[in-house]
Amino acid sequence: MNKLLSPLVLIIMSALLDSIAAFIVKNEFNKLGTMDHSSIGTMMSYLISFFKSPILILGIIAFVSAPGLWFLALNKIDLSIGYPVLVGFHLIFVFIFGNFFINEGIIFNKIVCCFFVF
Repeated sequence: MNKLLSPLVLIIMSALLDSIAAFIVKNEFNKLGTMDHSSIGTMMSYLISFFKSPILILGIIAFVSAPGLWFLALNKIDLSIGYPVLVGFHLIFVFIFGNFFINEGIIFNKIVCCFFVF
């Protein structure tokens, strides 16, 4: 079997791409600040500003690519094995991105939750 396309590699790549996409979206929202819900016009203005971000294109590509890799992995692995692995890696990547790049902080509750997932 081609090692590059092994189910585990595909699952890790899928989790990484989805986590990168979530990080990009969250980072862009953080840059723009909280959306003002007082009118449709202010919400539309906010969303237009959000979608003008060039880095968002990478996030969209990552969001679209991640399920494709996951589907390829499902062709080679049982769902009952693959899905927990996907969720576990996704959790690790989101935890790392959130703590080290967005400064969300490491708190006891996050550590306990991560422990219970594994």
